[in-house]
Amino acid sequence: MSENPVYDDDSFDDADSLEAEFEALDIPPNIDPRLLALWIQREQDEIERKKRKYIKPPEKVGRSLDRLFAAYVGIAVMCLSVVLGLIQGQEPTAILRMTCIVFLVYTVIGFFVGTIAERCVNDSVETLLRDIVKRSREAGVQAIETEDASLAE
Repeated sequence: MSENPVYDDDSFDDADSLEAEFEALDIPPNIDPRLLALWIQREQDEIERKKRKYIKPPEKVGRSLDRLFAAYVGIAVMCLSVVLGLIQGQEPTAILRMTCIVFLVYTVIGFFVGTIAERCVNDSVETLLRDIVKRSREAGVQAIETEDASLAE
């Protein structure tokens, strides 16, 4: 079903060597711990980014919203059509014919609604993540600028 990630061995070794160099650094004790924590986090993020750069993204797992909406809307309307046909006293062949038509039409409608919903969710999540990354980068830059200004005084 889903393939295992594919690694580029040379690039992965480069990221591992960077991680080993990072762990072997001799850090002076007079460095502000907040600045040190920020720097360490940036270095670790860079190492992780280099590791991830060479990994193929995994296949999408699970059902997409368009299929779920199509199935649920189609089945719900089909059941409703059968119940309404029975209440109105229609013949079984008429109920079956109407149910099949209604099922096909509303399955297509559910598919399009699900496609729109999936795009909205994906855009919302992507926007939220981009905003979080932007704010964290700005906070990091401000912390470094503040530290540089205090060192200059």
